[in-house]
Amino acid sequence: MGRLQRWFLPASIALLVLAGAVVPLPAFIEQPGVAAGIAGCVAIDERPAAAVNGDYLFTTVSQRNATVFELLLAGIREDQRVVARDDLLGGVRRDRYLQRQRQVFIDSTDRAIVVALAAAGLPVEVRGGGVDVVEVLDGTPADGVLQPGDVITAVDGTQVRTDDELIAAITDERPIELRVRRDGADQVEVVTPRSEELDDARRPMIGVRITTHRPRVRTPLAVDVASGRVGGPSAGLMVGLAVFDLVDEVDLARGRRIAGTGTLALDGRVGAIANIALKVPAAAREGADVFVAPAGQAAVARDAVPAGSDLRVLGVDTFDEARAALADGDAAAHATTTQRCRYRPDA
Repeated sequence: MGRLQRWFLPASIALLVLAGAVVPLPAFIEQPGVAAGIAGCVAIDERPAAAVNGDYLFTTVSQRNATVFELLLAGIREDQRVVARDDLLGGVRRDRYLQRQRQVFIDSTDRAIVVALAAAGLPVEVRGGGVDVVEVLDGTPADGVLQPGDVITAVDGTQVRTDDELIAAITDERPIELRVRRDGADQVEVVTPRSEELDDARRPMIGVRITTHRPRVRTPLAVDVASGRVGGPSAGLMVGLAVFDLVDEVDLARGRRIAGTGTLALDGRVGAIANIALKVPAAAREGADVFVAPAGQAAVARDAVPAGSDLRVLGVDTFDEARAALADGDAAAHATTTQRCRYRPDA
């Protein structure tokens, strides 16, 4: 019995240490991910695009399951964040969450291509049949009023054909009338928006995840952007800038490695994103010269530039502002960057 007691305490401690190191908790650790070049990932009319004099980098945040030890380390590291599992996944399985994020990326890329081609003076047309309600968030104004599968077709009697049009129509906290198609029949629902803090910006919202219903896009060029399993809407701005530089005669990059982040609406508005402070270090690590950020988050981005880095942060509200700011900046002194796409097997 004495021998058992002598081994019991060390064995128990060893098991606790092992559990702290490997047993996952209901939380994730977020940290700077990759800053990957886009220009080499673009194909236009099924042909690789002409080279950009420089490159555009979209930035990501990596996520992994948290353990007890990792939570302790994250508490003392500035480049890591802890997020509760339910806060990140919204109550769905991780594979379902990743699938949704992937679709959001595809939708945002399509939107960015339209904005870029239009800015280059090419004829584009975007139409939709309304706005699909993908998810209703608990405890929001839409909770109990709208439901997944609804199609919103008008706000206060004015037709909305795309998700961007619905977002633009919600301007304050006054009650709004929504014409909703549900189970094949039209009805009117009243929702009162509520201002909420989202991605460092406060704006009125009703609490739904949406996408354009049956979108139809016409462009003079077929543009494809390879992206692997990347998800989320935050690469929209950088995809748009890369595509614009590829199809327009203007040398926008001028030898620079231009990183950044931000959503991009069809009207060219640049939207805020989450975890921008974790994306800046990834850009600095990859040797980016410039980081383009939503104007409301530019101060946060500047504070996140690592010590000793020459990374310059530009804050912009619109796609046109981003193009103008890059055109006014200094060209890089180094040679043209060779673009390689990590997501194309032939790159």
